[in-house]
Amino acid sequence: MRQNTLKKKLYEGKAVFGTMLTFPSATMVEMLGSLGYDWILLDNEHGDVTVENAENMIRAAELTGMAPIVRPIGNELEFICPFLDRGAWGVQVPHVNTAEEAQNAVEAVKYYPQGNRGIFSRSRPAGFGFSGSTGDYAAEANENTLVCLMLEEVEAIENLEEMVEVEGVDVFFIGSGDLSQSMGYVGQQTHPEVQEVMERGVKIIREAGKIAGVSCPDNLVPKFMGLGVQYFHGTVQTLIQSSSNVYLEAMRKSAADAGL
Repeated sequence: MRQNTLKKKLYEGKAVFGTMLTFPSATMVEMLGSLGYDWILLDNEHGDVTVENAENMIRAAELTGMAPIVRPIGNELEFICPFLDRGAWGVQVPHVNTAEEAQNAVEAVKYYPQGNRGIFSRSRPAGFGFSGSTGDYAAEANENTLVCLMLEEVEAIENLEEMVEVEGVDVFFIGSGDLSQSMGYVGQQTHPEVQEVMERGVKIIREAGKIAGVSCPDNLVPKFMGLGVQYFHGTVQTLIQSSSNVYLEAMRKSAADAGL
């Protein structure tokens, strides 16, 4: 199992920045890694990233030193383990609302004694079993695999003081999109009430000595970093849109100035 540079940076207190990819493209992953992203979120929940096409994207991320994290479709062992066996460095589990659900996620990711993930010592992350013992691999995997829980409903924030007591969770990530929806403010991530709930959640996470992540508009990232949040990601779609807007605006202005 490779050393998880993303976990290392987080536990050193650094901020990390990723982007989310919803479609399968190892070339795109390699390009994003070459741009310097700390991690990439391969999205099985909302996109067409699957167990069958994830492995080459994971390889491409590793090639550039970027951490490959998968968002599975749900918080079940059978949704999580196949991606880990293909080499994902961790998972970002959606819609986790209780301490029991948090514990279930940890147990799906970790081998004994921390969890009940099925052992396969001939897997890709185990080096196909060509070197080292099964016990050594299991210990390395437990140490290096990242567990991120997505808090996407008001219920999760209400239960957060219990959830942060669950051992084995690395990141508690507040997803503002679904959180705003659960509060009746669909698409209004900057609504004052949504922001207040997010800030309350971050405070609980940080006071428990845990690592916090949030999704938010780019202009609010400095605010949340000031509150101690370390873990952020955007989307490839937003990256394409923003860079294209800048490029096209400049080119069309140049064309207009030239009378073209």
